[in-house]
Amino acid sequence: MNLRNWTKGHTYGFLIGLATTIICCFIVLGILAWKDGMSYSRSWNNFVFYRVMTAKVISLASIGSLLWFHTFLKKEKWGLAMGVILATIVNLIVILYFKFI
Repeated sequence: MNLRNWTKGHTYGFLIGLATTIICCFIVLGILAWKDGMSYSRSWNNFVFYRVMTAKVISLASIGSLLWFHTFLKKEKWGLAMGVILATIVNLIVILYFKFI
């Protein structure tokens, strides 16, 4: 991708991808809390204070962007799809940071 050809579609796709990941983080935390039989606040504390848990939750929450990516590809909205991919790449960088640094 050439960054000189950046459009509003790329920006909107990027923001949609990041917002979806943030919203899905809360959903994944709720599911993990329910599965492990603990309260949501304890699951939130694990997410905030344990880097491995943070990386795991963000990586699972990134799956939610696949729905947007697939939808934008079907409608041939290439800029929006590219923005979602860029948001996923940012998520990857954050996951690697929390996992290894």
